Amino acid sequence: MARRGDDVTSKTDPLGIDRHSPPLDQFSSVQWLASDRRGHSSTWHARHHLYVGRHRQRRVNLLVKVTAKPGLVYEQNLDNEIAALTTINRELPDSPYFPFLEEHGRMQDGRLYLIMSLFDELPLAASIGPERLPRRLVTHLRAAFEVAGALMELHRIGIFHVDLNPMNILYRTERDRPIIRIVDFESSYEVTRHAAGIFYNPPTSPGFTAPEIPARPPDARSDLFSLGAVLYTLLAGFEWTWSGNAHAAVQADSEIDAELKSILLAAVDLDPERRYPSVAEFQVALGGYLARIFRLNT
Repeated sequence: MARRGDDVTSKTDPLGIDRHSPPLDQFSSVQWLASDRRGHSSTWHARHHLYVGRHRQRRVNLLVKVTAKPGLVYEQNLDNEIAALTTINRELPDSPYFPFLEEHGRMQDGRLYLIMSLFDELPLAASIGPERLPRRLVTHLRAAFEVAGALMELHRIGIFHVDLNPMNILYRTERDRPIIRIVDFESSYEVTRHAAGIFYNPPTSPGFTAPEIPARPPDARSDLFSLGAVLYTLLAGFEWTWSGNAHAAVQADSEIDAELKSILLAAVDLDPERRYPSVAEFQVALGGYLARIFRLNT
């Protein structure tokens, strides 16, 4: 039985994990992050668990991700994230958008773990309320514009996130500008690895993952679909996800300005050939719309 104030107890942690065993023995304190992560709940936590720990020597807080249980599928997902973050950290060492992979390996019970940056930002889902807030339109558009910039960095090094949704985009504002982080790379597709034959069967989020996945390899248009679905969720809330069809929901929405609706429809079209060919072109369209809104209100 876990000791109070020592190991994480079963009341707050379904695994009853022992912080004196590697890798958690290098932390002075460990806390389990509940499944909702102060945002919209996600089935992601059925696959893995998250812990926050303060490193004894470095005196910084880090995030520990552990597979929920041993198993080939769980390991493939986490191995994929480890490989993707290794490439991202090597090719984009100064990017503020992505976690830094500190360490990875196996716990004593055989489960895989990785240790990475702990960001202060909350999931974007935490800022999505039950009602539409037209006064936050510009804020939402600017957040999506910033996410597009992060995706463009990824795409330049041949990585597609594939499972972008409001839970794995972290967000806050600082001096009236959006601060964006993108996390959870288990579903990511890295062209140099996967096109060469590395196994790829990604976990996906219904409604947010592009419909062509996993029947065909993802590309920039796959992430564009996800970003369009995320932006629409910011504008309209989560209710549309009950049907799971972003394109149909946007098409039927009578409350969105016609120009913005056109931009969204071109992002979340079910046929990738009819979407914007790149996230950069979507960002240009979104930026033009933002500029016109500012002109109309000044």
